[in-house]
Amino acid sequence: MATVAVNLTRPREELGEIPARLRAAGLELRCGSGRRATPAAEVIESLRGCAAVIAGQELYTAEVFDACPELRLVVRFGAGFDTVDVGAATERGVLVATIPGTTDGGVADHAIGLMIDLAHGISRHDRAMRRGEWRPHRGVDVWGATLGIIGLGRIGRAVARRALGFDMRVIAHEPYPDMEFVAEHRIELMRLEEVFAQSDFVTLHLPAMPETERIVDAAKLDLMKPSAFLINAGRGDLVDEDALYGAVKSGEIAGAGIDAWTTEPMTDPRWAELDNVVLTPHSAANTQGVWTASASLATHIVLQVMRGEQPPQLLNPQAWNRAVDNP
Repeated sequence: MATVAVNLTRPREELGEIPARLRAAGLELRCGSGRRATPAAEVIESLRGCAAVIAGQELYTAEVFDACPELRLVVRFGAGFDTVDVGAATERGVLVATIPGTTDGGVADHAIGLMIDLAHGISRHDRAMRRGEWRPHRGVDVWGATLGIIGLGRIGRAVARRALGFDMRVIAHEPYPDMEFVAEHRIELMRLEEVFAQSDFVTLHLPAMPETERIVDAAKLDLMKPSAFLINAGRGDLVDEDALYGAVKSGEIAGAGIDAWTTEPMTDPRWAELDNVVLTPHSAANTQGVWTASASLATHIVLQVMRGEQPPQLLNPQAWNRAVDNP
């Protein structure tokens, strides 16, 4: 009987349909930790003897693959795959898959929520009221404002559709745009620097890769209006957090909404001292609808591979023959 590890942060009783579907297919289930900070030794221990894993935020490196020769499949539970060394996996005949499309709506909703919160000072007012203070803070309008989207992939497009409902002007930077979508939704494509300079709100929806690391640095922040806000519900590595902290603290920009952090869990106490930020614990995709869709697709991919069927969500289909030839 093959064993499948489920390394997610939820307890076993909250895994929904995953355990029942795996067991119905004759697979054994093992639960482990799915936190980004999980030590490699703990990840390796959770995978010993496993043929597949539904992976959380833990890191999958060459060290992990070398220590787990039985592993044939990693299904990343989320939109990104920056936690998996796909090259190392391919070299060792380990398939890697993601579950595209399942998180789009949740992340887009969260980004819009951060934008409205920042504009109206909702969290700021809540904190003041809990301290017994009646101190109204004058907000800014979302309706008719300019939203700059950095990255017009699936999530970026979902954000754009929502923003148009607020009669916003939507501008974007995207190297490989869907021109049909751009034309249909009247989105203005611009250079990166122009988006930062013209936007009232800038929201980040890029994958984490070497060319996007710290794409938001002091120079980009300096281009923003003093009245503008930055929103990051994408990846922590996109932002130079020290530069952002300085820009927010000094009033160079009006504030920031941050869901993704360079180091997670985020424990930097400086951010709690700022009143013009909204901080969330990488929870944008943590909704029931996203979870249900993600669990269903991740489990489906595992079952497909176990039946010898190649799923279309593979990032490295070139590893297929080696993976299935080494059960």
